[in-house]
Amino acid sequence: MTLRIKLARSILRLSTFIQTLPVVVIRPDDLVEFSRQSYAKTPSVEGWAEDSLVDSGLHPDEMDLLSDISEKKGKLLLLGVGGGREAIPLAQMGYQVTGVDYIPAMVERAIENAERRGFRMEGLVQEISQLETPAATYDVVWISRSMYSCVPTRIRRVAMVQKITHSLKPGGYFLCQFQRDTTLKPSRKGLILRRLIAACTLGNLAYQHGDILWQNVEFLHIFGSDDEIRSELEEGGLEVLRFQTAVNPTRAGVVCRKSQ
Repeated sequence: MTLRIKLARSILRLSTFIQTLPVVVIRPDDLVEFSRQSYAKTPSVEGWAEDSLVDSGLHPDEMDLLSDISEKKGKLLLLGVGGGREAIPLAQMGYQVTGVDYIPAMVERAIENAERRGFRMEGLVQEISQLETPAATYDVVWISRSMYSCVPTRIRRVAMVQKITHSLKPGGYFLCQFQRDTTLKPSRKGLILRRLIAACTLGNLAYQHGDILWQNVEFLHIFGSDDEIRSELEEGGLEVLRFQTAVNPTRAGVVCRKSQ
């Protein structure tokens, strides 16, 4: 291998490392705000509330998760309601849907979209990791798409699961999808160096391998295995019933239940 090729490969590795640094130097609260600002922009709100997207309904992988619940009625809390794509068909099935989003305009558009299609839903403006709902209220809590992965730090995700467990009735279900890549190969040296940079910049001191800023739009934590997310869910007080075989290579799902 020539010296120039070696140099080029070294530059590529350095470039990849540098691309990971924004998520290292931004604090967890600011990572949440970074994502919120991205989705609060008018084009984003209009895109998620656009009729063709809303009317596309539940995807096959979402229907697969729902198949574990035999009784399609009761109170359902949808975290990350967007423009109402999931909320409307769930209401049509018979659920009493409450949609949560940290973008007020998203909640407004979801309610409007539901009403225009002859359905009623409640709306809450909250950030999902800081959920505040009454205890033992919901039969089902559902996190939209891969939003579980959008919550930065393991500590914050476990605390969110504890809040979700608190809001579920005994025997209630929790459904979610998450980003997963079993080919991730953690580098101990890389992890130590990134955490050192985080400490020096007073940034994301809870940085984990798999933390990224997806397309410079939002934070994502990519799980390296099902066991990694299982430990969070069980620590949060839920029983894992089933992992969903990924429909695409980067997304998986899980069905959980609160004990009776």
